Amino acid sequence: MTARGWMLRVLPPVGAACSIALMGFCGWCLLLRLWRVLRGEERALPESGGVLPLSGMAAAALAMLLSRLLLYALAYGFYRGLGIGEDSFADSFKWLWYHWDVRHSTDIAMDGYTAVGKERLRLVFFPMLPALIRLVMPLAGGDPFFAGTAISLMCASCAAALLYALAFLWGGKTGAVRAVCCLMLNPMSVFLCCPYTEALFLMLTLASALLVCRGRNWAAALAGAASAFTRMPGVIIAGLMIIRLLEKAGQRRCAPKDIAACAGQVLLVFSGLFLYWGINWKVTGDPFTYLVYQRENWFQEPGTFFESTANTVHYLITTYKDSDWLWTWGFQLLCMFYGYALLAFRQKKLPFALAAYSFVYVAVVFAPTWLLSGARYLYGLITLPLLQASCFGSRKGAGAWYALNGALLALFVFGYTIAVEVL
Repeated sequence: MTARGWMLRVLPPVGAACSIALMGFCGWCLLLRLWRVLRGEERALPESGGVLPLSGMAAAALAMLLSRLLLYALAYGFYRGLGIGEDSFADSFKWLWYHWDVRHSTDIAMDGYTAVGKERLRLVFFPMLPALIRLVMPLAGGDPFFAGTAISLMCASCAAALLYALAFLWGGKTGAVRAVCCLMLNPMSVFLCCPYTEALFLMLTLASALLVCRGRNWAAALAGAASAFTRMPGVIIAGLMIIRLLEKAGQRRCAPKDIAACAGQVLLVFSGLFLYWGINWKVTGDPFTYLVYQRENWFQEPGTFFESTANTVHYLITTYKDSDWLWTWGFQLLCMFYGYALLAFRQKKLPFALAAYSFVYVAVVFAPTWLLSGARYLYGLITLPLLQASCFGSRKGAGAWYALNGALLALFVFGYTIAVEVL
């Protein structure tokens, strides 16, 4: 047996087993915490009915906006400094940032969904972002790309402000600042610069979580419905409302009206997904056509996180020395185990409800059978910057982490804007 054959036989199962061990340990810890919540020994979520830290939120929003403008300048610097072209900043902007899934969002905004031709595959992309782009287009000269970019910038800034407010509840000012820095400097934050769903999804999900903490569950459910209309994992936020109900039940403060209200709130969150199913039905006659397209064209079917881990190890080995073996499969595998390890060893730093949300989110978004964007999906976890910030023991350690992530972010800006050839 060759060395590669041995690795293909041994390493994928080992990777799957390690992922099961880490997630299993996290799940066991969460079950113990749930028991304490039901006994009234631990709060499920911090409560805040007081004044929001508006000055800190405004600073976070401004910092996010300025950081995106800096990334635009960096991309243009690569463009001119490497002799790629000589167009002005404005003339080169679209060439630099109009890649990959951006075209699907803008095409849907322009033409909607269809059941014929290659354009039928657009149906796998959720409608919230294209609908907003369509709404804002008249203010952007009719250009869907610039409308979508403006939306992403606004949503990214709002997401930073909401993250600051959420982290402030139990981490104080230092924890909130560190969490926002982690959000801004993450290499995947390059997708906040253009019409991807990341910025919108983060903003809506963070809004829902913060509203639950402030006791405004119906407003939280409405934000959750919009999140679910943006990306399917948005429905997971409904778990926060269920955990709140379980907490009340454990304290014997749960009345029938509380159960009815929780059921209504969960249904409201899921209405975003139901509405998307309705669009599938209207366009094709089948509410689940998008699953067929995902299977036939992206080789994705429902699976498990450990199968995806094994598959990623397999692809890393079989594509060795190909152009994308390291930055596609190697980076994804690193991010997957980074997520598993953070959950296993740092979930105790989060309020129980957010820790449980994180566990379910990771298990769901890493489950597709042919996972290709695991790192980007992990970035959509609203608690990721909170978990990362909890790891810093000193300013020096935080500074080293920011420097590493900043360097990787610059590299990914180059990769997205210069190295790609997809328009």
